[in-house]
Amino acid sequence: MEKLTLHTRSGTHQVPLELGKTIVSIAKSQKLGWGYSCERGICAQCRTLVEEGAEHLNDITEAEKLRLRKAERAEGYRLGCQIKVIYEGKITLAHRPY
Repeated sequence: MEKLTLHTRSGTHQVPLELGKTIVSIAKSQKLGWGYSCERGICAQCRTLVEEGAEHLNDITEAEKLRLRKAERAEGYRLGCQIKVIYEGKITLAHRPY
């Protein structure tokens, strides 16, 4: 089974992929510090850079379109509370709050 690589302020972590769950919920279940407040795509404390594996994630949500600038989305930024793993594969994400 593939692992999910998460870069946080406390370091780099390899965690099991959990299909259909958000990155924030995966980080919480692993007790990793992945900032969040609202979990609805409003606060952007969970701003995330998709470094690798975007093709294994869900499409950008309406909440992300409203909260993140087009240029940010083009650079690979998403919101951790909106990102869901939908296919197994190599995925690397970095927590990059404002």
